[in-house]
Amino acid sequence: MPRLRVCTPRGGHIFPNVWRLEGVSALALLVLTACAGGKIVDGVFVDEARGFKVPVLSDGWRRFEAEGVEIAFRADPGGQVAALVVECEGQQAVPLQILSRRLFFGIGAKRVIAQEQVSLNGTEAIHTLLEGRVKDAEVMVSSYVAKDATCVYDLIYAADPAVFEERLPEFERFVNGWILTGKQGH
Repeated sequence: MPRLRVCTPRGGHIFPNVWRLEGVSALALLVLTACAGGKIVDGVFVDEARGFKVPVLSDGWRRFEAEGVEIAFRADPGGQVAALVVECEGQQAVPLQILSRRLFFGIGAKRVIAQEQVSLNGTEAIHTLLEGRVKDAEVMVSSYVAKDATCVYDLIYAADPAVFEERLPEFERFVNGWILTGKQGH
């Protein structure tokens, strides 16, 4: 699995991880270094220390571990990837639009299809839909970036454009189920 380490404006690092999809195309999942600390309770991933919860994807999604990712899933078949990345170090004062850009380091020939401010269960976020290239493969990415006073939350979906729409509704349910709950133990 090739890795490219890139420094971000927030002082973190991004690792574009490239996977083979059905043996023919590559896909990038961009992740930041962080520590996972949550648990799954009744089909919901809960992280009390970082103060959030998000539903677990099922029905053809397989959970996998990736460095710096709180929770990640790969769809079988299709190879689509959905993940939640949380970083609680750095410059949360940076605007959401700037924070969203660092997700796309490592993707070439980028074209932003849409970008808009949204509300995720009362938390301001920015949604970006983007297409580009990783190595010789086309990739389409939908991301949501939100933050609170101490953490930045990245919800990411990436897929080959030919299969992007197939699992997008499931990713949207994942995103719509994400909620800040308040930090405990701080």
